Parts: sequence; C-alpha cells; structure tokens
Amino acid sequence: MNLAKLIRKQLAEDTALTIIRADQTGDVPKLPYATYKVIGDRKGVGQEDVSQVSKPNTLSETRVQERNATISFNTYGTSHDNAFEVATQLRKWFEWRGSLFLDEINVAIVNITDVTNRTTFLLDSYDEKWGFDVIIRYLEIDEHEIDYFDKVEVEMKLGR
Repeated sequence: MNLAKLIRKQLAEDTALTIIRADQTGDVPKLPYATYKVIGDRKGVGQEDVSQVSKPNTLSETRVQERNATISFNTYGTSHDNAFEVATQLRKWFEWRGSLFLDEINVAIVNITDVTNRTTFLLDSYDEKWGFDVIIRYLEIDEHEIDYFDKVEVEMKLGR
C-alpha cells in the first residue's frame, strides 16, 4: 500500500527514527527503531460513488470508495523503557504533528490504540518491544476509460 509507505516516510523524517516494514529479511537496524505493517484494509461505511465523464471518442468512469486501513507499529529500544518512550513518541505524532500532514493527503485518523507491551520471548532472551495500531480512513479512487459503441444492432421478434 503506497499510502502506508508515504506515511512511514514522513513519520521517519519528523521523528528522526528508522522505521522499516515488518516481516522482511535483511539486516536489523541499530536500536532504537520501529516497524510498521498494514494488518487490515477494508471497505468503509457508505456506498461507493461511480461517475462518468464524456470525452471525445471515449467515456471516462471514476469509482470513489471510502476505505479503512489498520497500520500496526512496533518499537524496539535499547531498553524496555526506551522502547516505550519511542512508541509514545510515534503515537503522539499521529495525535498532533502528523495530523497536519495527514490532512494534506486527505487521510483521517479513525482510532489510535493505546501503547501496549508487545515483548516476545525468544529462545534465551526477550525481544523488548512496545506498539500501537492506527486506523486511518482514505478514499480509493479508480479511473478507467470505456469505449463508446460505434453501432448497436437490435433484433426484435414480436408474436407468440
């Protein structure tokens, strides 16, 4: 989802934090860092809007639909407390500073969950992490061209 990448990029710039997509291979960044993952994308409330615009030799059709996406953020810190502080900093971005950026790209925040402990136990150590989820609302716009019919032939048979 390009929208999540756009949000991640601005969030990383504004917080000076390394933020990578979760569940991918590669080198682990230097602590502290955060991961993001789109964990849900569903149709929003309401009916989709379909409109057509006539152009020379073609018809353009546009479908606009409200969507809700859930993006999950996890933070990894140098300590348990550091991971919590970083998660809190990211959450605050969505509540205040980031809301201006999101307004510019026509994204609304539906809900931000509380920062919760998401620490996991690995074979012989703990993976200290804290995280939260953000549900955003956006418009999905699809456009395509439909060719006009040059000629239509209709055959009708009357009778019994």
